[in-house]
Amino acid sequence: MIAPRPVLLHGAGGDHTIWGLQAARFAGCVALDLPGHPAGDPPRDIGALAGALTPAVASVPGPRVLVGHSLGGAAALEIARTRPDLVDGLVLIGSAARLPVPEHAMERLGSDFDAERDRLLAGFFADPAAPMARRARAALDACGPRTLRADYEACRTVDLRGALGDVGVPALVVAGGDDPLVPPWLSEELARELPMALMVVVPRARHMPMAEFDVPVNLALAGYLARLEVTGTEA
Repeated sequence: MIAPRPVLLHGAGGDHTIWGLQAARFAGCVALDLPGHPAGDPPRDIGALAGALTPAVASVPGPRVLVGHSLGGAAALEIARTRPDLVDGLVLIGSAARLPVPEHAMERLGSDFDAERDRLLAGFFADPAAPMARRARAALDACGPRTLRADYEACRTVDLRGALGDVGVPALVVAGGDDPLVPPWLSEELARELPMALMVVVPRARHMPMAEFDVPVNLALAGYLARLEVTGTEA
């Protein structure tokens, strides 16, 4: 059995570097940048985003486990629906079958990018001095308001409720216990929608548990990959 390869997809306002604590732990993983992060034109709906990522995913030797954070998780789900041949497993962190963005966030982004960036960072990390918080801030600044607005618009097009019953691979859903952006109840809704899902809640974590509580997240991911390797299709 060939070990499954994690393909890491970041979320809104991020880039591949937010996976630094996973890249150091999992040999052979591949971290992709979403279009517009910072290079290229950012898609504004989930179907276009998944379509733009599909060639890069297909270029990674399989078997592949798509590991998606937030908007990246929604893109992973869409790829699993539309190109099941490319996906052997799913790990969905701080993600959901729908990703609502409040109107006040859209308005603030148009008038005061710095304030909206700081609101996101407060939602990302329980400890603002966490080592990866600086990296997340730099990624947001590199994306800027144009790409972040496109990300928000793409999030608003996500509604996969009732559309995930045919996802035929095991999924691990990871939620931050104190996530204010994608609360655990939204992750629970996602886990119920998926035919083969296990959910893990990381206590005290906010929206970026993989960047602040990497030890429990990496342990959960390692256990999932090991079970997937041993059992093939039943993690």
